Amino acid sequence: MKKYSSILLLCICLLFWACEEEPETDTTPPTVAITHPEPLSSVSEITSVTCIATDNDSVQTVELWIDSMAMGIFDSISPYELPWNTVPYPDSSEHIITVRAEDLNNNISDSEPVIVTVNNSTSHPQAVNIISIVYTLADMTITFEQSTDSDFFSYELLRSGSEEGNKNSLGIFSSINDTVIHIMNFDPLTAAWYWIRTADIHGYTSTGSGYYILDDPPLPVTLDPVVFLDSLFVINWSRNTEDDFHSYSVFESLNPTMSDSVEVFQSTDSIITEFNHFEIEESQYRYYQVVVKDYWGLMSASNIEMGTSWTLFNETYGDFSYDYGRCVLQTLDEGYIVAGNTSTVGNSFSNVLLVKTDVKGNQEWIKSITFSATDRSNAVTEGSDGGFIVVGNTISENDGSQDVLLLKTDGIGTVEWHQAYGTNQDEIGNSVYPAADGGYIICGQAVSANTGFNFAYLIKVDGSGNESWSRTFGADANDYGYSVIQANDGGYAIAGMTRSSGDSDGDAWLIKTDGDGQQEWSQTYGGDGTESARAIQQTVDGGFILLGHTNSFGSGNNDAFLVKTDAAGNQQWSQTYGGTATDHGRSVDQTDDGGYIIAGYTDSFGTNGFDFWLIKTDTEGNLEWHETYTGYGDDRGLWGQQTVDGGYVITGYSDSNSNSVPDVVLVKTDHLGNTD
Repeated sequence: MKKYSSILLLCICLLFWACEEEPETDTTPPTVAITHPEPLSSVSEITSVTCIATDNDSVQTVELWIDSMAMGIFDSISPYELPWNTVPYPDSSEHIITVRAEDLNNNISDSEPVIVTVNNSTSHPQAVNIISIVYTLADMTITFEQSTDSDFFSYELLRSGSEEGNKNSLGIFSSINDTVIHIMNFDPLTAAWYWIRTADIHGYTSTGSGYYILDDPPLPVTLDPVVFLDSLFVINWSRNTEDDFHSYSVFESLNPTMSDSVEVFQSTDSIITEFNHFEIEESQYRYYQVVVKDYWGLMSASNIEMGTSWTLFNETYGDFSYDYGRCVLQTLDEGYIVAGNTSTVGNSFSNVLLVKTDVKGNQEWIKSITFSATDRSNAVTEGSDGGFIVVGNTISENDGSQDVLLLKTDGIGTVEWHQAYGTNQDEIGNSVYPAADGGYIICGQAVSANTGFNFAYLIKVDGSGNESWSRTFGADANDYGYSVIQANDGGYAIAGMTRSSGDSDGDAWLIKTDGDGQQEWSQTYGGDGTESARAIQQTVDGGFILLGHTNSFGSGNNDAFLVKTDAAGNQQWSQTYGGTATDHGRSVDQTDDGGYIIAGYTDSFGTNGFDFWLIKTDTEGNLEWHETYTGYGDDRGLWGQQTVDGGYVITGYSDSNSNSVPDVVLVKTDHLGNTD
């Protein structure tokens, strides 16, 4: 019984189990919806696609699909985020985003599609530019801007032989702070472009502006004016401070174009910017240029500067008074003595004026000497003792007429003695010349008491100024003696103007006397107009050269007039110089080459008004060159001569100044009339 009960219980259990329902299978898919990006929006770079996915059981994964293609991008943990790299897609292209969700029972559902547009146009990294490229002989340093992008990946240095050519990579650098690159493989003499390409972590790149390198020649230095000091030229120039400096070279040439130049100095020290060129002879011109060379062999040349060992100047002397230079003489010490007159009220009521300078025109002393209300010096010569003999005119203490004035000074202008010569008529001394016997010969003009006309006046004095004899010439009309010399035969030759002989309008006049002043012969020179001879010199051939002015011949109202004679005064040739205005010659000197230097003044050439005028001729009086000097006012050269260095000096007066009051002017030139 017990056995059957057990069997029955077993049967009942089996029946119960057989009658129990099988469990139901889950077939409900999850729900999924995209929360970002929004429909019709723009996406760029790595876009985060987010979604909400739910299921009655649980969501196993969500997967990103683009344009109905599985991207293989999954997320299994809420909140769900799927990164989509939009970089490979073209800008402005539209794409359909869906997200597929799958639950644990492999039920699948897709989100509603979201249409978006890819726009990576602003996704490139910020371009960085090269700031500078500098190099030495061994190393090139490239400095560039630092990237500010948070997604920075790398810098890349690129180089090309042309701006549009293929860019070759010289290296990639991953540190955002590494903005200085050193390279050793470069040639600055070959044109090259350099760039920095920046990349971000998304693969986008940007390339900055190109930086062009082709080594320029070094910056040229500036050569200062060359200074002559004693026997050397002092040559200075500005410093070259470039890193690739190699050397300075100083070149010298005899030509202003620097042709046939030779190197006279070289230095590889950029600090050395001076060279003293020794053993320079006087009266020379040299031209200099400094060439800078860099490491690469490139060179640049400075400006060209002339160095001259000529003594040149254009100086004025005087103050607020009226000061006139009428004669200049180079002295035994190679300086100059200028004689003239000075006055506070103009050309009247003046004093004798003496100005002594050194060889460079620097004033050593100036003297204003007075004996009467009006004293004036017209000429000066140097005594054997280094003092000076001055001739001019003074007012007589006895009768108030003008008398010839002769005074002697020592070497510093102190008066040692003075003499006056004349009658109760007017006499003026225009020229003085040292005589062979140690005395002096004076010429000028004197009024005849009988006719009222002027004589040419000749006075011989001893070494103390005591009159030995006097002679007069002419006086049938106005006649003047302007210049006198002692001739080779011991007699005297006087140049002047006569209206007594020749043309009544006035002719240039040459009188020859013996040693006692007795006339041997006279000659006149001129045409139908007026001529005058203001200066005379005996020439190397024994003849005479006379200078003055004419309005019978030439081009203008008055022209400078040069007459060459033989020893008997016979005219050999004559020349005129000038333009359409008024031009005067006042002194003549035969030059070392046998030609002539003429000093005077011109209104035809130069600036407005009268200008100092130097004329150089050949032996036949043919013009070689002429130059004018001073400024815009009334500037008149009255005397000149050749100097011991082969140049020329001219004196006169000029009111081309702020006061418009005449000053003594002394101009020293080279052999071509240049003053600078």
